[in-house]
Amino acid sequence: MDESSEDRPNMVDRFFLKLMQPENLGRILRWAWIISLLMLALGYILIFNKLSEYINF
Repeated sequence: MDESSEDRPNMVDRFFLKLMQPENLGRILRWAWIISLLMLALGYILIFNKLSEYINF
């Protein structure tokens, strides 16, 4: 067996090494923040729509 081929990182290892670079982590954090804010706003809209039947304006 060729021992040098086992020392090379496979595709998954290379993907995670690329993913863990600081600029990629910042991009992931930014998108996670935006998605969480959108989910929060959507939750408030859904709650308001469900409760608006019981609230007299």
